[in-house]
Amino acid sequence: MTIVILLIYAAMSVGGLTCFKLGSQQALSLNVTGGVLSLQISGLSLIGMTMYVMSFLIYLGLVSKMQLGYLMPMTTGIVYILTMIASLVVFHETIGPLKAVGVVLVLCGIVLMNIKK
Repeated sequence: MTIVILLIYAAMSVGGLTCFKLGSQQALSLNVTGGVLSLQISGLSLIGMTMYVMSFLIYLGLVSKMQLGYLMPMTTGIVYILTMIASLVVFHETIGPLKAVGVVLVLCGIVLMNIKK
């Protein structure tokens, strides 16, 4: 069950970042005029921020239930890989050979961390 929650955390984190970036390309501005601060945020950015806050709350729950030395590298690796995939698919960013090798090494690390003794 904890693994499912970990994957939900990762999906919410990556989804939040992706939605925020998509929304910030539409409209995101912070202005100060006449001493008044105005902030314009698109709906997609707001959805992204909400998802990211929810992922943080889920992460707090995971921290209380799992070993931190296992949780931190696991979630960082999974979020890193999913973010690379999202940037490739959604934003058509390129993944060079060194990044591809990095993803393979991260995957190897995740597998090694999950091998039972």
